[in-house]
This record gives sequence, structure tokens and C-alpha cells, in this order.
Amino acid sequence: MSKKLVTYVNRVHLIYLGLLPSLATLAVLRIYGHPQPFLLFVCGVAAVSVYLAVIYSYARLPETLPLSLLVLLDGPLFALVSWASGQGAWPLFAVEGFLVDGIAVWLAILGLSLVSPEPTPEQRVATVGIMLAALGITLSLFWPYVRDVLWGQWFQVSWLAGGVAEGIFVWGRLLNAQALARKDEDAAGLYIAILVMVWVGCMIAGNVWHEVALQ
Repeated sequence: MSKKLVTYVNRVHLIYLGLLPSLATLAVLRIYGHPQPFLLFVCGVAAVSVYLAVIYSYARLPETLPLSLLVLLDGPLFALVSWASGQGAWPLFAVEGFLVDGIAVWLAILGLSLVSPEPTPEQRVATVGIMLAALGITLSLFWPYVRDVLWGQWFQVSWLAGGVAEGIFVWGRLLNAQALARKDEDAAGLYIAILVMVWVGCMIAGNVWHEVALQ
């Protein structure tokens, strides 16, 4: 029973992580839009695909219930404390959640790509380039929120930074750069394809919602 519960919690975690970019993108685009929607689309699809592929295929999620719950809830708890202190609207919780977990995953992947013995020099350079591009598109998307909501709010920023630091440590241990954690290619492809389409739908909906609100 306990093993089944751990499996269920880990699946919930993968779904949460997979939906987080979409929910955060919808929330931030609804308010701020984006100056280059096509560039966001191209770079975003690439970045989200890499993010989903890594967390699905290489994340070795815990095998005990306490650790599974800790890994599931740590990022949301950091984001919840930050969000609650700012008295923001509920959709903006997804933005802060992604700023914690999303940036932590990107930086953990970047760190592993630098220290892992597996990649060739060309692969290492390509991986670092992709990670830096992902961080760049994340910054361009969420910078208006950081500027308007978080700038100068040091309590919120401290909690978010603490969540990112803790997340980098956790994901550095969960991600294995040398072996696949889940080898079912059909399931991985379905997970990535569905959630990339969800992200694209949220990106379009967020931009349309923003443009309609301006009229």
C-alpha cells in the first residue's frame, strides 16, 4: 500500500511540474502580454520540451513516502509563503511556484551538464547554450512580474531565493545525468507532447486575453 501511495505522489509531482510552466505562462501573459509572441512561441516550445524531457526521464523521485511528500511540497511551500506575504491574486501563485521550481530545475540541469563526465565537449556546450536560452526566455517572460510585484519586496524575494537554492540542491540529487530513470519512450513522448500542447494553448490564451483586455 505504501509503495502504491509513493507511486501516486510521484505521479502527482510529475503532473504538477509539467503543468507549472503552462499555468505560470497563462497568469503572467494575461496581465503583461509579451512584446515578441512568435519568439516566445519558438523558444518556449524548445525550452518547455527540454524541461519536460529531463524531469520525466532523468528525475529519480524518492521511494519513501516522507521524502516523496517533501520533494512535492517544498517548492510550493516556499512560493506560498512569498505569495501570501504579498497579498497577490491566486493565479499569481503559479508564477511564483514556477520561479522557484522552474529556475531550480534549469540551474540544476546547467550544473550537471558542467560536471557530468558523460557529455562530449560539443554536447556540453550545446546543453549549456540551451539552458542559458531557457533562462533568458524565462527572464523575458516573467521580468514584468518581478519588476512590478517583487522589486523591493525583500521578504518575498528572500523566500523565493531560498526556495530556488533548496530546489537546486534537491534537483541536483534527483537528476541523474548518466542513466534514464524512466525508459518508457512512448509514455515520455505522450507526456511531453500533451504538456507542450497545453503550454502552447496557455500561451495563446494568455496573449489573446491580454489583447482583449486592452481594447
